[in-house]
Amino acid sequence: MKNIKKIAACAGGIFGALLANPFVAMAATEATQKKSLGERMLTALLNTVMGIMIVFIVLLLIAWIISLFKYINKFEASQAAKKAAMTVVEEVPVPVETVEAAKEELSDDLELVAVVTAAIHAYEESQGNEVPADGLVVRSIRKVGKANWQNA
Repeated sequence: MKNIKKIAACAGGIFGALLANPFVAMAATEATQKKSLGERMLTALLNTVMGIMIVFIVLLLIAWIISLFKYINKFEASQAAKKAAMTVVEEVPVPVETVEAAKEELSDDLELVAVVTAAIHAYEESQGNEVPADGLVVRSIRKVGKANWQNA
């Protein structure tokens, strides 16, 4: 340990004093940093200006990076075009069969009439109304547009 202190004393300066004795190093730096109020305010002003400049430079860098995002889509499109050009596949036209939808006459479907009549009968009974079994007559059944059902 004595050898280290001798080497540190020979090295000199704050680094040597720090190796020899940390308290002596602190006293040496405090002695050299005695500044007037004006000098300290100037140092504080310079530190503030440097901090603000660093912040704005970083913000400009971020804005520049964000402005490059518009080229990502163009790059991906060009890559997809190159890939599509490499893999050219012959398209075989598939014959499309035209099938006309047969319009069903819903009023002739007896099963549907029976289901609708039973549903109306059950609804009226659940509401507390007396409905005779032979009193309901379904005269016509027609398809209602979706807009009416969406408003329900």
